[in-house]
Amino acid sequence: MAKTLKSRTGRFVAGAVLVGAVLGVVVVLQNSAEQRSWASTEGVVQERLKSGKSVSVKVEYRLPDGSKQVATLSENGPARLPGERVSVRYDLREGRVADAALADNDQAHRVAGIMFGVVALGALFASLVAWTPPRRRD
Repeated sequence: MAKTLKSRTGRFVAGAVLVGAVLGVVVVLQNSAEQRSWASTEGVVQERLKSGKSVSVKVEYRLPDGSKQVATLSENGPARLPGERVSVRYDLREGRVADAALADNDQAHRVAGIMFGVVALGALFASLVAWTPPRRRD
């Protein structure tokens, strides 16, 4: 394995994977921090929708001006049943909801961050192996 990593292609691949993993970690952390800055309110699950392996919930919640919003949001945490109260984060731009998510979406960001972190550490190790000079035979 070490001989293939020492090749020009091996070095390029190890470096590309390292750069991709680091960029992935940055994007996940940036999205997570952005969502935490959004306003939060309580909503009620109206129905649970399944499409293949993905599950989403239709949630009704109120905005500060008193208007009601209904949004279909991804369910990444525990299963939510109709009638259950949930916390919803939303991003207002020019008085309109630009994006919304269930507040327990932080769990998905943590999992993605950990996955990218493990890949980054593996790629860093592979890069170190790829770029170390070969041992001299005396």
